[in-house]
Amino acid sequence: MTTVSSDMFEAEEDPNIPELQRDLQRKYRNVGSKVQFRVETDLHHQQFNGVNGGPGDREVIRTAVERRQRRMADGKDHWAVFLDLGKDYGRWMKPNVAEGMTAAEGMAARYPLGMMPAYEAMPFLNRQTTTYIFYNHLIEEILELGSDSRAKSARPGKKSTRETADAMAKLTIAPEPLKASISEVIAQAHEQKMASEDYLELLRSEPVVLNHAVNMINFSRPELVQDDRGRILPMFTDKYLSIAFFEVVSDAVKTIFTWDYVVRLVRMLDGLDDKVKRPLLVQELSNTCHLEYRRAQTAFRRQISTTMGVAGKCFRRITAGDTSKVAIKGQPSDFTVADPQLHYILRLCHPDTSHTNAAQWIQKLDDHNTLYADDLKRLDDDQVFALGDLAIIVSFMHTLSTSLTMVPSSKKTGLLFTGRTLELDAELAQYKADADFGDYLVPTDNLLEPDAAADALQALDDFVVGHAGTGLGSLYEDMLNGCLDDIEKKFSHLKSRLEAVNKTYIPLPLEEPKTASVRAEQRREKEKTRPAEAKVYDITAIAPRQPDVVVVPASRLKVKASVATLFGTIFAKSEARGSVSWADFAAAMADMGFSVTPKGGSIYTFHAPESMGARSITLHRPHASEIEGYSLLILSRRLTRTFRWEAETFEVD
Repeated sequence: MTTVSSDMFEAEEDPNIPELQRDLQRKYRNVGSKVQFRVETDLHHQQFNGVNGGPGDREVIRTAVERRQRRMADGKDHWAVFLDLGKDYGRWMKPNVAEGMTAAEGMAARYPLGMMPAYEAMPFLNRQTTTYIFYNHLIEEILELGSDSRAKSARPGKKSTRETADAMAKLTIAPEPLKASISEVIAQAHEQKMASEDYLELLRSEPVVLNHAVNMINFSRPELVQDDRGRILPMFTDKYLSIAFFEVVSDAVKTIFTWDYVVRLVRMLDGLDDKVKRPLLVQELSNTCHLEYRRAQTAFRRQISTTMGVAGKCFRRITAGDTSKVAIKGQPSDFTVADPQLHYILRLCHPDTSHTNAAQWIQKLDDHNTLYADDLKRLDDDQVFALGDLAIIVSFMHTLSTSLTMVPSSKKTGLLFTGRTLELDAELAQYKADADFGDYLVPTDNLLEPDAAADALQALDDFVVGHAGTGLGSLYEDMLNGCLDDIEKKFSHLKSRLEAVNKTYIPLPLEEPKTASVRAEQRREKEKTRPAEAKVYDITAIAPRQPDVVVVPASRLKVKASVATLFGTIFAKSEARGSVSWADFAAAMADMGFSVTPKGGSIYTFHAPESMGARSITLHRPHASEIEGYSLLILSRRLTRTFRWEAETFEVD
């Protein structure tokens, strides 16, 4: 925990400085005293004591409640205890019988500062927790300004509007083919697998990417969504930060293997005419794509349901035991006329929306945001990025359906990949509940400090190996290989049934369930025999990629000076990488002869000219006009992997 003292904010007044600067001095001196008071005073005393003898939180909230005359509809029989009970401070209770209600009212009368009804308790608790949110952010900003170890970004100059417009005019819009070839489907799936690999590599090598991902998951967790009574679960706890870190890394590895499995299935279907095996593979492919669609939809719903978002009031939290999830309140159709954008968003979040219907709603939302540009500003960067991920799997499933005759998701022929994935998810969820990486994650943004990210990743790897017997990469690799074995066993099983006309049919033997300790021991033994070069997708930290690691293309590209400058910014090796605008980037691609296919939901595929081998790359358009920070790192890594570009690739013509 960062120690805050008053000398961090004190400043001497200079009679020669302008009045505006003196006002700012007074303002921040006052903020400093408030921060010091909040840090040094426990919550129990903050109820009735404020800064410099001012009103405490209880008096402020009581006045606000009386002024607004707000009462929760179901708050008459709910109370909260605010005694000095340590971790149980702010505990909720509900009297079960009439005597309990009488006792609660009596306690509230005798101890007005220790017990209060729900309609007063909820805004009071919100005031105390929200105060810490803003002060924590303020301290982080101050530390950022005074830090010598955290990078600061510089912005490059802009291209002229005329130059950008001229280049954009060359960017032709390529229509999607009515029917895709199987090779195009494989290429699209393989590209997403490579994009997932690049993302994991960035998590391991670039602390700014890892830090952003952890914060994005932590501050969009279901526990921060209000339940039916308007309550949220504790906002500040190291437990949730550790869980978010665990989820970021494990989900990154899981996504790689999901797309890897899709690639393998499509390749197995290429040219296959077997009437027994082909339907089995088609069903397994459909089930796997459906699983990825639901994952992307859940991630989008998680981002959209944040309290401060455009749809925050349209969701409620449902908690069962230690598990929380969010659900839509009412129906999306309630907003068809009043708020069309919100209507489209809620349709995409609704569990009844299939991937085919999602394609239509993504298109409608994209058209709406294009027509009403101000409405797009209602979504933040993470929400737009999550929408793009959803659009990627929806677009892939649409392309796949034009090449293969797809079938709906079904459990009749067995959920091979889905079943094994859910089984592994359940196992990792047990480990995740015990995870504690607070030494590396606290305070917020501590991952940006030197070696903190590397130490955290090493601790996570040691934690998983200690509990599961092997690393995350090996867990998912063994799961994928098990699914491929399942396919062959299922194929042999179905073929035997068809051939068992005058023969004795022998069903597949059922595997006995194994305990967690037995599974972990078997994995440890297997890990001893696994070749070192066979271990894939390690999660421990790696050094950022150096220039000599990437193979420089045989031919360099002659471009305009402005294009060379733009790509020089994208591929900058220093931590102060700056930023580029999406319009300038698209214009530069157009200037080099690229065409583009919109995929919906801020997703665009850039198609290289024949002279570059006709390769393509699918990218997220940023929410704002600038590509910067972690987004710039992702863009540079994708361009390097796809086209083998580096800053040295571009020479001024």
